[in-house]
Amino acid sequence: MEPRWLTAVILRWWWVLLIGMAVGGASAWGVSQAIDPTYRATATVLVNRSAAPGTVTYSDALLSQQLVKTYARMATQRVVLEQVARELQLAIAPEDLDDLLTGVAIAQTQLLEIRGETSDPELARDLANTAARVFIEQQQPFLPAGREARVLRIAQPATVPTAPIAPRPVVNTVVGVVAGLLAAVAIAGLLEYRDDTIKSPDDVQELGLAPLGVVGILPGGGTRRARVGNLPPTAAEAYRKIRTGIDLWGLPQPVRLLVTSAGQGEGKSTTAASLAHTFGQLDRRVVLVDGDLRRPQLHRLFGLRNTRGLSSLLVNPKADSAATLRPTAFRNVSLLAAGASPPNATELLASARMREVLDDLANLADVVIVDSPPVLGVSDPVVLAATGGAVVLVAQAGVTRPGALLQARDALLKTDAVLLGAVINAARPRVTAAYYGDYAYGAGPSDSEGAAAWDPSERG
Repeated sequence: MEPRWLTAVILRWWWVLLIGMAVGGASAWGVSQAIDPTYRATATVLVNRSAAPGTVTYSDALLSQQLVKTYARMATQRVVLEQVARELQLAIAPEDLDDLLTGVAIAQTQLLEIRGETSDPELARDLANTAARVFIEQQQPFLPAGREARVLRIAQPATVPTAPIAPRPVVNTVVGVVAGLLAAVAIAGLLEYRDDTIKSPDDVQELGLAPLGVVGILPGGGTRRARVGNLPPTAAEAYRKIRTGIDLWGLPQPVRLLVTSAGQGEGKSTTAASLAHTFGQLDRRVVLVDGDLRRPQLHRLFGLRNTRGLSSLLVNPKADSAATLRPTAFRNVSLLAAGASPPNATELLASARMREVLDDLANLADVVIVDSPPVLGVSDPVVLAATGGAVVLVAQAGVTRPGALLQARDALLKTDAVLLGAVINAARPRVTAAYYGDYAYGAGPSDSEGAAAWDPSERG
């Protein structure tokens, strides 16, 4: 797993990680509170076997340590457990009592611990003390007499424990948080692996398309209904970068651009309007054409009515193109709305009259930008691309899939149009930061130009 990929997963799915940590921690805390506490009492037995009374040699210590390991296993044998149950009058089987008593040899010592663990602290004490005494008594017949007496004796009797050893809510909660985080990372990694949508310029380049620019998430609910004249400084700078990239192509003048996308709702209309505004800021005359005769959007972005427009010019050869244009709130930008939706949109766009209209508009402007329907929805974009000019393909981060963008690219390349590249809309902040660097863009005069006059309610 590459660190870069893991970092991308964390930044993209941070909310999944937070939910996983919260669920893991809360679950561990809840389970800890529901479990009955367990108390432990310990009786310590000293194993002291020596060859002569009053003297302990190194060999005696080693022998005693070996005996401790043996006695640890013998301390909870069935005969001991049965006697403990009888003395404490416990109605419990020896097999179950074995779960409550444990013999533990303390490493590198002559000490044997007999531990009683139960939810009753007093019972835990009685179990440990009784088991230790019964074990010693049962071993007396097998212990050496005379000089080697008192091989086993209770060095420290068990007392009533005051604090439980389990559960440990704080520790369990921390473990639960860590476990929840690991599970969330695994889930996020799976989601990231299955999510093959376009997210960054690298994804566009892998499809053989040049990344023209990356636009972040715009205010107002994504990219489709953002107010073009009041863009954040970073978005305004992104469109200026796209404009510069288009100029560097050295396209024939006047520039003719077709803006389209693979699918519906990927931000092509906002991109077309934003590019028109950006070109107009350079004192270029711009005509923005709504070539989507089926689902027009540009008149809504500019707060205008769609009473007449492109369809009017196409069905009426005598109609004046200049008279059909409508001024917008942006300097140097005029709009040719779609007009009424005709039943034969594709045929009208493919007609010779459409080429005449575009030629007329080119005589009136320095830049003509046409917003078209999605490529995979209808054949209109391919028809419009065949009229000449350059094409800008728009993709929305997290929505557009590589297969769809690839199909759109192949369909457009079949025409004579120049495919300039792709614009990525609604990109995550980390993607825009990586693409443009850490330079902080300030809002200059051009960023707010036209924003003060932007009021759709005043346009008619």
